[in-house]
Amino acid sequence: MSKGQRLGRSRLLKLLEKDDAPQPVDSRAETLTSQVVVQDDVVAVIRDVFEGTSLLSDQGKVSRILAVRTEINESWGQARDAFLSIGRALLDLENVLSKAEYLKLRSGSDRLFPFSDATATQFRQIARAVESGRIPMEKCPGSYGTAYQITLLNDQQLTLAYERGLIRPDVTRKEIASLRKEVMPPANDAARMDLAALREERRRLVRREQQLAQDLHAVRARIAELEELLGFRND
Repeated sequence: MSKGQRLGRSRLLKLLEKDDAPQPVDSRAETLTSQVVVQDDVVAVIRDVFEGTSLLSDQGKVSRILAVRTEINESWGQARDAFLSIGRALLDLENVLSKAEYLKLRSGSDRLFPFSDATATQFRQIARAVESGRIPMEKCPGSYGTAYQITLLNDQQLTLAYERGLIRPDVTRKEIASLRKEVMPPANDAARMDLAALREERRRLVRREQQLAQDLHAVRARIAELEELLGFRND
């Protein structure tokens, strides 16, 4: 081997030792970004999830994972748009109907719609929160159950949730529930919440009483009409 060749290798070693020397190319990173433009954090997640496997060297599998991820994210966003649309429609209907009619609607919710009154209540609560700006549309979770948990946060909890980056589309119900458990409302807030619930229950019962009174009046009128037709006489 010639001296010139040895010097060439020596120079090469010196180049490799320099901080600005070209770094080896990670073929797996090239695989991840060769056909699909993705965010760095997505690349990091895929690397972490499939660490220890040969998947990163299989361009077809990586591309398939990215494509399915995109499809699921789009569908997840559509699911969010769907329950927000339902919530807004229910709010509009609430404004159109009388109190008695609205109570009838709620009692027959599972017969009119493919969900119960409890679920309808959650849809309305989420729609109100988004319309008021309490939950920004672009940060509303794709799961209505998780979004509803956010509507239950008081002002202190909601502020903390924003500070911790929990108001985001992919937040989990467990994360929100943990925050609610960690930051319990003060005793006086709890009392106010109980009073509010009691007032709401009273209003609901008053409306029901009024409706029952109307129904009873109609029943008595019909009974009197039938008795007259049948020739019944009062003794």
